[in-house]
Amino acid sequence: MPAPAPAGQRLGIFRLAPGWTRGNAASVWFASLTTIGLAAFLSIGQPYLLNEVLQVPAAEQGRLTGALGLVQELIVITLAGFVGAWSDRTGRRPLLCLGLVLMGAGYVVFPFAGSEVELVAYRLLFAVGVAMAPLMMQACVVDAIEEQSRARWVGSNNLLQGLGVALVSFVLAASFGWFQRQGATPVAAARYGFWCAAALALVAAGVLALGLPRGAPVGAVARRQPVHRQMGEALRLATRSPVLAVTYGAAFIGRGDFTIIGAFLSLWITQAGIERGMTPAEGAALGGRLFGTVQLAAVGFAFFFGMLTDRVRRITGLCVALAIATAGYVLLGTVADPFGPGFVPIAVLVGMGEVSVIVASSALLGQEAPRDNRGPVIGFFNAVGGLGILFATGVGGIVFDTIGRTAPFTMMGLLNLLLLVAALAVRARLPAAAPVTATPRGD
Repeated sequence: MPAPAPAGQRLGIFRLAPGWTRGNAASVWFASLTTIGLAAFLSIGQPYLLNEVLQVPAAEQGRLTGALGLVQELIVITLAGFVGAWSDRTGRRPLLCLGLVLMGAGYVVFPFAGSEVELVAYRLLFAVGVAMAPLMMQACVVDAIEEQSRARWVGSNNLLQGLGVALVSFVLAASFGWFQRQGATPVAAARYGFWCAAALALVAAGVLALGLPRGAPVGAVARRQPVHRQMGEALRLATRSPVLAVTYGAAFIGRGDFTIIGAFLSLWITQAGIERGMTPAEGAALGGRLFGTVQLAAVGFAFFFGMLTDRVRRITGLCVALAIATAGYVLLGTVADPFGPGFVPIAVLVGMGEVSVIVASSALLGQEAPRDNRGPVIGFFNAVGGLGILFATGVGGIVFDTIGRTAPFTMMGLLNLLLLVAALAVRARLPAAAPVTATPRGD
């Protein structure tokens, strides 16, 4: 009979996984603070680029925004499973750092685009980085913690992710206007703002290269199998576990929710601001501030919801999260004026719902993913999330241009409702005496 694995170190209220030091865990927190914000800034800054650099007509911006998101997510979907399996062999650290470097390179070249074709080409480079960095950051979050404090740990990381997105929204989104006030042309201001994001990506890559653990993850024996077999097993696990299947569904919804807010809330507010006489730079800054409001609400709620999820069955936590998200997105779809007094409370509810789905699904993923095949399962989870983004950007762009600026939010509210019904059905079939948390399969 094999000896039990040694207990991990403690970091405050968190019990770290064996082999993880407090410094490694702090590096994961730093990755959470920087990676998602850097991935989100392209959507926040893109409306300024479309208006001031390319001067795309407003009636075509929704379609183009959706098309660029579609290109990115096709890359993510294609690469996610392979990146996850590859990381079981090489470790998470080199792929996370490489992804940040590629994202930084994308930010360097993106404001040089002179046509829609060039926009797509530069987005491809950025997309390869996005297929690596956020996935590896999430894998580190899953790897670093023991099961009894998983949801709280996920909540703390989502708190930092939301804070990072909020900081990017408030600071980098306002940089275009700041550079213009210093005498830069609109085109130069776009380049300087995007280059600030590139510099942050390179700094983050350097810090994480020093702080994250080296080598393959503990227990990843499946790394000796061919990559395609690992990916196939990740899919087969979902056919045997309805809970994991719902978790994959939550990846579709959660990533779609975040994308809809990042892409179309900023675009809606920028266009509405221009209609009110604002400059594109002022509209982009306002869109960033309101998007930041959503993320600040997520920051305030993430850790609280993680603590709640550690005290109830994980599937119950997901049901609560989907209910909050459904209410938030349906209500946002009814807003006629984003500058009206009722907007901020609804934005706060949307932020709470968005982060709740992410926390609950990530906790379920960590519970259900077997340690010896974790990389491919996380990769497949992110590939399904990529499909959610693909749907949200592609269909969202169409309904934004053809139905109305709030139509993408109503669409996501209905999708959250459908998954809530499915999650309730799975929960009803589980044994009543099931424990709050379970030992991950394969451990």
